Amino acid sequence: MIKKKFFWLNIVWRWEYIFAIFFLFVCGFLGGVTRRGEPVDAPALLPSAIAGKTIIIDAGHGGFDPGAVGRSGLEEKAVTLDIAKRLKRYFSRVGVYVIMTREKDQDYSTMHEEGALTKKRRDLLYRVRMANESKADLLLSIHVNSFPQSIWSGAQCFYDSKTPESKRLAEAIQNSLVTRLGPNRRKAQSADYLLLKATKIPSVTVEVGFISNPREEELLADAEYREKLAESIFYGTAAYLTQEARPAAAMATKPNGDGGETLTAKVYPELTFPTLEPGTACLYFANPNNEDLGFTPELRTLSELAGTSKLKKAQVILEELAKGPGEGSALLPCLPGGDWVQGLQVEGTRAVIDVPSELGAFINGGGASELLAIYSLVNTLAVNLNLKEVTILVDGVKNATLGGHFLLGDAIKPRPELGPVGAETVVGTGY
Repeated sequence: MIKKKFFWLNIVWRWEYIFAIFFLFVCGFLGGVTRRGEPVDAPALLPSAIAGKTIIIDAGHGGFDPGAVGRSGLEEKAVTLDIAKRLKRYFSRVGVYVIMTREKDQDYSTMHEEGALTKKRRDLLYRVRMANESKADLLLSIHVNSFPQSIWSGAQCFYDSKTPESKRLAEAIQNSLVTRLGPNRRKAQSADYLLLKATKIPSVTVEVGFISNPREEELLADAEYREKLAESIFYGTAAYLTQEARPAAAMATKPNGDGGETLTAKVYPELTFPTLEPGTACLYFANPNNEDLGFTPELRTLSELAGTSKLKKAQVILEELAKGPGEGSALLPCLPGGDWVQGLQVEGTRAVIDVPSELGAFINGGGASELLAIYSLVNTLAVNLNLKEVTILVDGVKNATLGGHFLLGDAIKPRPELGPVGAETVVGTGY
């Protein structure tokens, strides 16, 4: 009996031993291919599409320019540099040559650029020149978003509307951010950022989150979350480059009417502003939803508008815009209260407005807040005065910037598409 007992124990021990070895082998294998920061499915995406490519990564802001600053004191320039370095590591592992606009806390405000320029403009133009001279395949500019109210959250990609390849790149990265980081209803959106407009290669600005949102600020301060952000941007870029490597016939097509097929592109209808009744003002405030950056027009009846000149009408409308949304409204102001108009000229279908540099503190370096502040002002003036363009000066200076994304040099054309097409207009009250 004793021998038989030892016989069965021996078999059990052997099976346990074999199982333990198999378990450790599996753990070791999985650990080898899913090490922190390693691309898990890299071989499926990468070799022919990515290896040998050149990518320039721009860590937004730096040096004298902290960018957006959170309530805890977390600075955008530190977050963007950390994510950019992590992103460089991902690409370098798969044979991509990476050029960094900066690898430390620095700016390029002292670099020589022609003309009398502001520090921020010199910095931006130097980065543009680096990108254009790099002969890179694409540019990834890393930023952190901000808005005066803490309601918004979510990473979002921006591109220049005149560059289809930039749009495709932005959509691929946006899709990766959404699928890998969790719920986020934001979509890739066009923006007139200087870096996107002036570079000659496909370019995207990735706003990795809202530092003005307490929960997202906490995430952006976390090294593990920054790693996930870098990984998501990497895979989105890989998806774009993989699609680029496919034959044109494999891309989305439609019949062209003669038996062949042609590449398709979205064609958006020409959008216009609403027609206003006499004595009515239309003011543009931000939507409160956390899905997209856009406006909801608010109508106000103002007796002061009747029988006045265009200049006087503009002054009245800007005073109303500064008051913010009407009482009880859920809309969000894009500009601060008070008198921030330092100068105003209206001639025909053009206007020039001079604002103080202090508006930059309200914008706080965020791309979303800068975009909406500018177009809240431009769209409101355009719809009420039938304008085609508005030039914005900062302390009387042309070619300045308020938040570091837009260079206010050329006259700005209104963007009706930032308003909800077909949606009802909010009827507001004055103060």
